[in-house]
Amino acid sequence: MPSRQKNRLRCSAQPDLPIDFRGLAPAVDKAYIKVMFARRWLPVFLLATFTSATDGPSETERLNSQLNRLAEVLTLVQVNAVEETDVDVLAKGALTGLVSQLDPHTVYYAADRYQTMKEDQRGSYFGVGIHLGQDNGRLTVIAPMSGSPAALAGFRAGDQILSIDGTDTQGLSVGEAIRMLRGPLDSTVTLQVKRVARDETVQVTLVRAEIPTSNIRSYFMLDQTTGYIALKDFGETATHEVIAAIGSLQAEGMVNLVLDLRGNPGGLLPQAIGVAGLFLPGEKTIVSTRGRMSNANQEYVSEEISPIAPMPLIVLIDRGSASASEIVAGAIQDHDRGLIVGVTSWGKGLVQSVFPVGNGSKGLALTTARYYTPSGRNIQGAYESMNEYMHPKSSESLFFTDESPVGERFFTFAGREVLQVRGIVPDVYIAYDKVPDAVSKLELGNNAFFNFAVLNQDRYGELNADWEPPEALLADFQAYLMDRKQKVDWEELKLHRELLLEKLSFQLLHSHDADTAWRFAAAHDPQVRACHDLFDEAAELLAVYLGTAKLPDNYAYGLKEYARAHRQDH
Repeated sequence: MPSRQKNRLRCSAQPDLPIDFRGLAPAVDKAYIKVMFARRWLPVFLLATFTSATDGPSETERLNSQLNRLAEVLTLVQVNAVEETDVDVLAKGALTGLVSQLDPHTVYYAADRYQTMKEDQRGSYFGVGIHLGQDNGRLTVIAPMSGSPAALAGFRAGDQILSIDGTDTQGLSVGEAIRMLRGPLDSTVTLQVKRVARDETVQVTLVRAEIPTSNIRSYFMLDQTTGYIALKDFGETATHEVIAAIGSLQAEGMVNLVLDLRGNPGGLLPQAIGVAGLFLPGEKTIVSTRGRMSNANQEYVSEEISPIAPMPLIVLIDRGSASASEIVAGAIQDHDRGLIVGVTSWGKGLVQSVFPVGNGSKGLALTTARYYTPSGRNIQGAYESMNEYMHPKSSESLFFTDESPVGERFFTFAGREVLQVRGIVPDVYIAYDKVPDAVSKLELGNNAFFNFAVLNQDRYGELNADWEPPEALLADFQAYLMDRKQKVDWEELKLHRELLLEKLSFQLLHSHDADTAWRFAAAHDPQVRACHDLFDEAAELLAVYLGTAKLPDNYAYGLKEYARAHRQDH
């Protein structure tokens, strides 16, 4: 095993090469990176490679030979191809092919994508403050950010952006649109906007302002004693935001905490260590990395003191939890600091170092190491088949089996057995409720709930945390579907009345205030409801972690039985 250096990595520190721990969740468009290649770049690339090779003459000669072959083929194609070629397009294909030979998370960032990536990880950017999505190929406002230029200009959920500075947005990706909406502070951008709810088209000119990039989606009290924090990213300010949120919730009486990492694809290594270290002070191992280069072999530990007091902790994960989220969940689990609840996480155990390329305007996120949880587990999924990697199988049966695991066995510091498989397997497996096909078709195929809310966001009076759906809501929704001639089996849909009301209510609330909508969603979330049931067990585990109690002999069995009973009701 390679030797490792131990590091105390403060949450505000940045490594010499920023390490991007972003996952590759199926619902997030991060797999495709648009590569641009400047015409002058090829000879610079060749020269830099020739003069920086240090692996010995044979490796240098092999490298030079391959690079010369690449240059020769590019020249032959450019000179002799039947159609005139663009060297930028050819080089884009060469770079895409090069990184595709490595792993799913090594990517080349063109200048615009590289700039966006850096802005996303910083604490703010200059733009107009809109959450965007797509609806039938049209760029659609999901919600304006509070206090942003877009919010002050009256943008609302469902507004369609038809053009940006004269460029038609039909077919434009969300990522491309975001880059067009960002720009220098105090510069302007002109949008043609269709206000769907009012059936009018207007032209709006916005002045770009500094937009804070919050890593916390929402935080609030679930009840008088239980706080809830949904952390959606691990950008540069994540640890400080979590500290502030915990302080605010403690002032409201919080003594138990649910940390929701579901759908969190990852972020920066220092922030993963910082967030985990809040719950694991005392220079405890958070994660270790191992790679081919000696400087990749590191062990990262927490700070000696945490600014927050110990409290029972439950961490929620799902298949959208990746990378930095898995580092936090793995450290909490291995140290027996809190319960992990939900479904198995994504399974990204690779470390990317981001190298500036060319003049520093572009970048290469290159996998340089694997990471390991404190118990020694690497949870990276196999990627020989990209189809299987992008569509992982459920690990539910693995959790519920009574058979002993095959291969090397791993244990937490208190002696609980944990599995080295793809992803972090939760201590309590609680699956999402299955959405009936008829409802799923309306939600995913037709975006019916969102579009209904857009058209009716002012119809039902003031929408707040105490709002109850009126009796007429389902009838109004049925009339909406009939008006749009959508073929649905309404008799079947009526069998799922409560689910329909829940989805309609969430979208209506979200059209007015996202935080209120997330409070509503948490109250109807089966995994969050399970947390309420499990805080006694989380408190038991905290006592074991603090050394004031021993782990009960039947502790793991009791957790599995709770999950099994929930599964039977599922």
